[in-house]
Amino acid sequence: MTRIENVIIYLLSRAKQKGKDNLSKTELFKLLYLLEVESYKFTGRTFFDSTVAFVRDKNGPISVAIYRALSDLDNEYIRIEEKKKEDYPHARHCISIKKDIKKFNLQDSEKLFINSILESYLTLTIGRLKSVAYNTEPMKEIQKEEKRSKKSVLKGHQLDFSLIPLDEDIVDLIAG
Repeated sequence: MTRIENVIIYLLSRAKQKGKDNLSKTELFKLLYLLEVESYKFTGRTFFDSTVAFVRDKNGPISVAIYRALSDLDNEYIRIEEKKKEDYPHARHCISIKKDIKKFNLQDSEKLFINSILESYLTLTIGRLKSVAYNTEPMKEIQKEEKRSKKSVLKGHQLDFSLIPLDEDIVDLIAG
C-alpha cells in the first residue's frame, strides 16, 4: 500500500471515530491539501512523497495521485457513493471506510500530526474548509497569477509549496 493510501485510510478511520462516517471528495481533498500545507509550515518539506503533487483545479487544489489512490482503495478498503449531505443541496461523492483497520504504516508522530490537522479542520463546513484552503500561500499566489493573466482558472498549474513560510516558533522549539 502506498503512503497516500495509508494516509487516506487513517484519515477516514479517525474521522469515523470522531463521528463523521464519511467525507465528501471535496472534504478529503481539502484535508489532504491542508495536511501538506501544515507539513511545509512546520517542517519545510512534504508530508507525502514526490508522487503527490497538487495542482489548481476549478474547485481548488487537487492531486492525480489522490484520485489514483481512491480508485485503488475503492471496494476493498473504502466505499465511494453519491450521498446528499445536509450542508449542500446536491448529492456528492462521499467516501467512507469499509472495514476497521487497526495497523497503519505510519509512525506515531505522523499519526499525531494527522490527528492535529483533523482537530483543526474536520468540524468545518465545506465552505469554510474551501476558504481556509484558498487562503494558503500556494492558492493565493495562483489566484494572483490568474488575475494578472486574466484567466478565470489556471487549471493544471502546479502549486508552489515553497511559498509557505516556516513557523519560526516551531523551528526555535525544535532547535532549542
